[in-house]
Amino acid sequence: MQVNNGGIMPGRILIVDDEIPVTRLISTVLGNDGHQTDVAHSCHDALTLIGQYPYDVIFIDIKLDRDQGGLALLKTATTITPTSRVIMMTGYPDVATATEAVRYGAFDYLCKPFDSLQISSITRHAIENRRLQLEREQFRANLEAINRSISDAIIMVDQRLQLQHLNDAALQCGYNPAQLGQPLDQLSTGCLGSCRMALAETVRTGQRHELKRIECRGTGNRTRIVSVIATPTTSEDGARTGAVAVIRDETRLDDLERQLQQRSRFHTIIGHAPVMQQLYTRIEALADVTSTVLICGESGTGKELVAQALHECGARKQKPFVKLNCSALPEGLLESELFGHVRGAFTGAIKDKMGRFQKAHGGTIFLDEIGDISPALQIRLLRVLQEREIERVGDTTPIKIDVRVIAATHRNLQDKVRRGEFRQDLYYRLNVVRLDTPPLRERLEDLPLLVEHFLHHFSHKFNRSCSSISDDVLAALHSHSWPGNVRELEHLIEHACILTQGSIITSEALPAEFFSILQPGRSTTPAPQPRSALDLQEALRRTRGNRTEAAKLLGISRRTFYRWLEQQPDQ
Repeated sequence: MQVNNGGIMPGRILIVDDEIPVTRLISTVLGNDGHQTDVAHSCHDALTLIGQYPYDVIFIDIKLDRDQGGLALLKTATTITPTSRVIMMTGYPDVATATEAVRYGAFDYLCKPFDSLQISSITRHAIENRRLQLEREQFRANLEAINRSISDAIIMVDQRLQLQHLNDAALQCGYNPAQLGQPLDQLSTGCLGSCRMALAETVRTGQRHELKRIECRGTGNRTRIVSVIATPTTSEDGARTGAVAVIRDETRLDDLERQLQQRSRFHTIIGHAPVMQQLYTRIEALADVTSTVLICGESGTGKELVAQALHECGARKQKPFVKLNCSALPEGLLESELFGHVRGAFTGAIKDKMGRFQKAHGGTIFLDEIGDISPALQIRLLRVLQEREIERVGDTTPIKIDVRVIAATHRNLQDKVRRGEFRQDLYYRLNVVRLDTPPLRERLEDLPLLVEHFLHHFSHKFNRSCSSISDDVLAALHSHSWPGNVRELEHLIEHACILTQGSIITSEALPAEFFSILQPGRSTTPAPQPRSALDLQEALRRTRGNRTEAAKLLGISRRTFYRWLEQQPDQ
């Protein structure tokens, strides 16, 4: 389509005036500009034409039909065709009439007499204004259609954290259009507000913020698993204007993963065995409750990792996670570490000190090896759990705390209670909910995953190229009793990565004592039968007594060569 001399698209224009010279002048000027014009000399004729054609611009004389009929036509025309731009004409201008015309929706006001340049200019501006409005409305309609079609919830705020936009999917999160313009911290959606915290953090830092697999309770108090990505928004000049959060419902995916037991990692915990899947499920169920949790399991099973996952899954994850090994300190120092002390409380207390409970305020404290604390400290800890307040050593002023307590032990606390070594009332306070970390021997199917993880970690740490283990080593790992559990495996792989120069870890890289404590009755891959003493002696003769070279000559490992030598009868 061609444009006219003014550089705009030609439009269809209606001229309404009972003076024929006026309508003829405007028609001639606009026709020369490339526009299509229609003429009406009464309100009745004008309404008939307006009902038939979508006009871009309508010129209306205020004194139409010898009265103020032009204003009445203006009101009717803007109702019938609200996108048309109406220009009022008058030979007797006054402020009251112009104000009324604008109030009724007139685009502009043209005073008689006027020349061709005025007509062309005002028409060009009216058509351009209408085009821009139609583009904006189309853009808005397209955006709303896109928002309706997106299943992800979209929430946008400005720099003051006032709600600016939300789509239909956001209604499932508890938001509603009536909240637009309100500050986020004043909104009540019935949930924990993780998405609002992500938006606030993004506005504060200007950085992308991501939350994976968090619990969301929206409308109807229905629990969903969602992931949130909050991204800063900017203006054309690069200035930050706020943030937008996209909330994706991953409940179905999470359910499928649980059903198929395909989660091989959970936060920093590694394992896909059924017992680990059950542990992951229980951690998620306990994440957002404040009840005390007791984690039980053998040494090296990852009790601290479970405590960390409990903290990071819940609403307290933005607050401190404070750890303390209760068996690592004598009673006096442990009391000070837990509750703090005031200056002069004991020899060496030269200044006030904040305890671990105060440091964990609002967050979580993890008390490892809780079974090793003294009876006196057990009484103080019981009071803290009951009253939710502490007293620093040397002070009598109680301090209120808001802390979730997670304890862990490798000991059997019930046996200690029966022997009178652990308070029964404290045991019940700690054992509100119990989590058991399975020993490695009960989830040997996780060995390949764990080995791969440790290989990657230590290869990077020691600048090695270790990428796998031999079948013999894997068989040996499966035959081991693992008294030290995952920690023992970690140290074993660290040892092997240090000694191995190639990419594959063989049995020679494992410590000798490892093979001396394999489980009785279980073996690795079937060992080859030892050769005769003559074969062994011949190999040694040819290599001049070099046992390493002799083993290579026979095609066996050096360890196997030594074992064969030991099994030969004395000559």
